[in-house]
Amino acid sequence: MQNLYKKMMAGVTFIIEHVATILFILFFIVVILQVFFRFVLNMPLTWSEEASRYLNLWSVLLGAALAVKYKDHLRVDLIDNLVKKWPYRAQVGFYMFTTVISALVALSFLTGSIKMTIDRWHIPLTMVPISQGVLYLALFVSSLLMLWFFGHQLVRYILDFRKNEGGDVK
Repeated sequence: MQNLYKKMMAGVTFIIEHVATILFILFFIVVILQVFFRFVLNMPLTWSEEASRYLNLWSVLLGAALAVKYKDHLRVDLIDNLVKKWPYRAQVGFYMFTTVISALVALSFLTGSIKMTIDRWHIPLTMVPISQGVLYLALFVSSLLMLWFFGHQLVRYILDFRKNEGGDVK
């Protein structure tokens, strides 16, 4: 069962990494096209600004979920260095607390994104022929992934707290 979970986590991570990368590459291509058509051909594309904004949005939010998974999200080094001097269980407790707070923020994003996705689903974007709900769906997907990754981290912290091995918390 644990092996299946690890494979599923690795598979989902692989998919997120590649989808975010593809979306970022598309974002880059659309911006290059936008600049080329606007300044070289003097014929700006009507859809490129809107498409680039939303491709960027999706890639950033998927990247934010990956940052949570890899624990690369915003941290204050001064606090981290101070916490590393604490006893092991205090370190684990601190990181459990900050993970719970972060998960609550992600939960608030999730509930808001559900409401906004449903509310905006039938409203089209101005230039790109997709629904505004697709934009809020990015926050929904990202928040859901973040909650999963925070839950995974909390389980690890609880197990670490019970083991009380010492050293730095991973």
